[in-house]
Amino acid sequence: MTDLTGIYPPIPTPFNDDESVAYDEFTANLEQWLSWPLSGVVMPGSNSEAVHLTPDERLELWRICGQAAAATGKRFIAGTGADTTAATIALTETAAKAGAVATLLLPPYFYKGAMSHEVLLAHYRAVADASPIPILVYNVPAFTGVDFAPATLLALAEHPRIVGMKDSSANVVKVATVLAARPDFQVFSGSGGALLAFLSLGAVGGIMALANIAAEPLHQLVTAWENGRITQARQIQLSLVNLNSAITARYGVPGLKYALDRIGLYGGPARRPLLPLKADARTEIDRLLEVVASSQ
Repeated sequence: MTDLTGIYPPIPTPFNDDESVAYDEFTANLEQWLSWPLSGVVMPGSNSEAVHLTPDERLELWRICGQAAAATGKRFIAGTGADTTAATIALTETAAKAGAVATLLLPPYFYKGAMSHEVLLAHYRAVADASPIPILVYNVPAFTGVDFAPATLLALAEHPRIVGMKDSSANVVKVATVLAARPDFQVFSGSGGALLAFLSLGAVGGIMALANIAAEPLHQLVTAWENGRITQARQIQLSLVNLNSAITARYGVPGLKYALDRIGLYGGPARRPLLPLKADARTEIDRLLEVVASSQ
């Protein structure tokens, strides 16, 4: 089984003021992320504005990620979920050719009411049968309306190419249930605010928006946990939880992009209909960034 252990940011897509992709800024940001204590990058994820990208834009971003990751020895995980099984297989094959070492796979969700246990098993198994790279199931019910049951996850884990999951529901009971039955299933926290809780249950890392702007404290948290410094790990986790909530639950992609601008990377605008942050939100993120910086 491919070991994907580590911390990954689902990296944002930078846009110019005219909403075209800012490829030079993307490349510069990517160079910084790959120099930090991260295991690689994920592109696209929810924070990448995946649903706002054209097929050609996605392919060019994959090409850049694949080359940069290969040059640094780090991992590029591609998001290849689509609303049909055939399109998902085609995207996964394309991502592998671009250098992806694994795929993070959203379920089909337009017809979410039809996504039963049997439908999800048939879809993911068909993709896994055809995929040249390992698959991580992506459970993000806040966006998809599809929440994987433990029984579905455990059935999917029987396929040798379905090696793990990213869970953004922060449902520790579900994670515990899955890992109790399959401790080898590679679970990743989808929330920077739940990383320590997930690690305590046997998760192997995180794929988190927070990793885009707080790679060093997240690395310190993991290191403290691995070395038995539980109090230190807890203190770091608590220092990060409010910033994580601000750039995910409250302000989303515009908040994350503003935070990138504030730490010296390129954030820039989001694609409409997402709008820039208002002044009070910018002030709050500035304050929370200072809190995290002062705690290091």
